[in-house]
Amino acid sequence: MKNSIFLLIIALSFRAMAQPNIENASISTIKIKNHIHLLQWEGAGNMMLLSGKDGNILVDDQFAPLSEKINAAVQAVSKGPIRFLFNTHYHGDHSGGNENFAKMGAVIFAHENVRARMALDSTKIRFRQKPKPTPEAAWPVITYKEGMTLHLNGEDVIIFHVDNAHTDGDVLFYLLQSNVLHTGDCFMKGRFPFIDNNSGGSVDGWLNAASRALTLIDEETVIIPGHGDLANKKDYRAARDAVMTLRDAVRKEVKANTSLDGILAKNLAKDYDTTFGSGFIKGDALIRTIYIEQVNKK
Repeated sequence: MKNSIFLLIIALSFRAMAQPNIENASISTIKIKNHIHLLQWEGAGNMMLLSGKDGNILVDDQFAPLSEKINAAVQAVSKGPIRFLFNTHYHGDHSGGNENFAKMGAVIFAHENVRARMALDSTKIRFRQKPKPTPEAAWPVITYKEGMTLHLNGEDVIIFHVDNAHTDGDVLFYLLQSNVLHTGDCFMKGRFPFIDNNSGGSVDGWLNAASRALTLIDEETVIIPGHGDLANKKDYRAARDAVMTLRDAVRKEVKANTSLDGILAKNLAKDYDTTFGSGFIKGDALIRTIYIEQVNKK
């Protein structure tokens, strides 16, 4: 019961954090390369626009009420319809505009678990807590299991699934020629990760995803995180190392049969809160998530 209450508080906090002043939202455009732009509003997930002779390709689309503003921002960079829309995962601050953009003609791609969660397909997904289904028009029409590669607008875009990380449907996008990585919510700059274990996420999976991404990129890689400003490999590595240190410390305490209250009393995250506590997940919340995961493994 305590675990369920804690997860509910986290979910409500995430929802509150994700939608500040949506009526007055303004979409910012930041050029990374002439054909690659970050589209950003602080109340939802970061978007990436890949434009060029093959048309506009958009990664993530925030909330439905913002679709017209997002499309206007796209048109200001590159005239023409959005040809393909990709979701990094199924959360509404990254996929809430799917139905609107589908009606504009975009073809939606995502991991198969994204479609399964939107459709509440219990043949593919085991739900701990069932959300409401989204309209069928919002569902991805092309799905994949492990990943795929696009050859568009002068880029080889490597898309790869990472298992049970932020959710069970996360994918990362790496643009080979331009050395740009979009992580979705598998990385949020200056923030502890939100592990949605009601949607198949896990701390160990998040760490594996981070380590996999870090082996792919170099010090010159430009990273578009799920939330926050543009980042680099050093930023991503620092977040991975902090979470790994806390995971290992909690694991040690669990093996010693220390209670959750006893672990929290040790204030294990005190050295990281000032660096990674800018989001709604604070150190103690992450410690609780790690604890629950480790106890369930015993």
